[in-house]
Amino acid sequence: MQRNPLLIAFAVFYVLLAVLTWSQDVTRTPDGRTVLTFWHTYGDEETAMLKEIIAEWEKLPANAAWTIRPIRLPFDGHKPKIRTALTVGLGPDMARVDWSFVCELARRNACVDLGTLGFDKIKDQYVTGPLQTNFIDGKYQGIPEQTNCVALFYNKTMFRDAGLDPDQPPKTWDEFIEMGKKLTNAEKGIYAFGMDNTVWWSLPFFNGFGARLISEDGKKCLLASPEAVKAMELKASLFATHKIEAGAWRAGGTPPEQGFQNQKYAMIFTGPWNLPRFSASKLEFGIGLIPAGPNGTSSNVGGNNAVIFKAGKHHQACYDFLTYFTSAPVQAKWCMKLNQIPVNKGAYDLVQFEDKNLNVFLEQMKSTLGNPVVTSFEMLENVVNPEMETVLTGQKTAADAMRDAVRKVEEKVLTL
Repeated sequence: MQRNPLLIAFAVFYVLLAVLTWSQDVTRTPDGRTVLTFWHTYGDEETAMLKEIIAEWEKLPANAAWTIRPIRLPFDGHKPKIRTALTVGLGPDMARVDWSFVCELARRNACVDLGTLGFDKIKDQYVTGPLQTNFIDGKYQGIPEQTNCVALFYNKTMFRDAGLDPDQPPKTWDEFIEMGKKLTNAEKGIYAFGMDNTVWWSLPFFNGFGARLISEDGKKCLLASPEAVKAMELKASLFATHKIEAGAWRAGGTPPEQGFQNQKYAMIFTGPWNLPRFSASKLEFGIGLIPAGPNGTSSNVGGNNAVIFKAGKHHQACYDFLTYFTSAPVQAKWCMKLNQIPVNKGAYDLVQFEDKNLNVFLEQMKSTLGNPVVTSFEMLENVVNPEMETVLTGQKTAADAMRDAVRKVEEKVLTL
């Protein structure tokens, strides 16, 4: 495929313009401090908090030679901007990136191996699930920076109306199915559950069965394992066999969050980002852990990681800032202010949330496993999602669909 020279020229011009606009070429302040550039995707409130933390770090005597220059990018556009900047040699010293982007950057040989900076000595401070998303090809290539996961939201009013205890959500999948039959009234369009059908949203099922999707060395797809097949069979049974799931995953179906807010679905999986929305709607809801499978309760990992780029000249200083930023005391301050989940285990005993629902997510994160590490998680979903749908619609057995998924993943995803 031939490259369009006009497009390349435009990309270079765009990055040059961005750099000049952001004054990234300024490498030293008037008082002699060396500038470290940090590209991030925070919102307004987070950015204000970040500036406070940077100021505190810069005041420490050990950091008198450095200043952090935060540069804000739109989240939806941060991946192409970073790709282009790295291509033309104008990337930042460090950046906050979506968890799924770290693997691509690492395999472009763009990230510093944090083990060379001492990360192996402190890695156990970090929550396991987010930490695992940074372990690529035998090295830690990023630091967990912000995290979340999904848990089970349930409608207390609908539980009460079905004769169920509104303070006792299901703890196992057997309980979930039993309660689900009492909560479902298909004639009225009321269902116990509304679910999504993508890889990321299915990880609570797979993880609860102890199924790993990709081998640790990144060379094999493990979706055809007995554990993965059983997890997929359970998920499909909620719709096809037990008929307690609404088909929210189908084209034209009512999405889970909308169905929950409209009190058509008694239970959904979602994350802490929906707490303000559901609270404002006056729903009487509760939150429980994901129902336990044979391997216990587990969830998925969302959020962001921080990486240090090899092209920068000051790796140790960047590492010192990022480990300060994600230290227990700073994480506790950050998370209580912004109602977020700490990435540092030491912060768990320090945070006290006004919204007690957040405590459920703290507990859920303790048992959450890292997501599959692949160069393109988007491609993984494009390949696997249709195969999972064939199971839900009865076109294939779970064993056949997962076997076909393995072949396609190994051909199209693991070769990237």
